[in-house]
Amino acid sequence: MDKHLKETPVATSTVYQGHFLRVDKDTVQLPDGKHTAREFIRHPGAVVVLPILDDGQILMERQYRYPLHQTFIEFPAGKIDAGEDHLVCA
Repeated sequence: MDKHLKETPVATSTVYQGHFLRVDKDTVQLPDGKHTAREFIRHPGAVVVLPILDDGQILMERQYRYPLHQTFIEFPAGKIDAGEDHLVCA
């Protein structure tokens, strides 16, 4: 059904390997035969919870996000450690 959209990997390289994440760069062949690069991040994943209290209020938290140097109000969330169950992480 979507074969006209499929991109086929030709080569893969790791651009950066950190403690928590990895940045990969793939060369892919497009459906028209041309090649292009796709850069993307690989990481173990994350969870977010939507805590609704008995009175219907929704719990949110303030979280400082270093890359943006700002504090945000957001739902409680966290990264999944390698091998960790999603529900345990939540």
